Amino acid sequence: MRISPEMIGRVVERLRALADENRIRLLLRLKSSPANVSTLTQDLGIAQASVSKHLAILRQVGIVEVERKGTQAFYRVRDETIFGLCEIVCNGVIRYVEEEHAALTLPTTPAVPVSGRD
Repeated sequence: MRISPEMIGRVVERLRALADENRIRLLLRLKSSPANVSTLTQDLGIAQASVSKHLAILRQVGIVEVERKGTQAFYRVRDETIFGLCEIVCNGVIRYVEEEHAALTLPTTPAVPVSGRD
């Protein structure tokens, strides 16, 4: 697959948009059902201005979209493939942590003195 420089830029923008804990939390919350800013603020304990800013960033890169119903604006996940990416990254982190833990675990057999003296 050949990717144009413009496409690389868009991929980087999308990954950059995901590189924030609150944005990941918003996406996981929106995975269950669409919500307005007030509901997201209440559910996640994030300031309303912050929720609006994060949603604007996710919307700009095409991950979420907004649907207006009267005076209300409801946000929903537009690109569900994002959760597959999250799963891949999470599985990689889990493997890495397990490998680190295994490497740091003390051996169960008695240690041999380094100096050769007891």
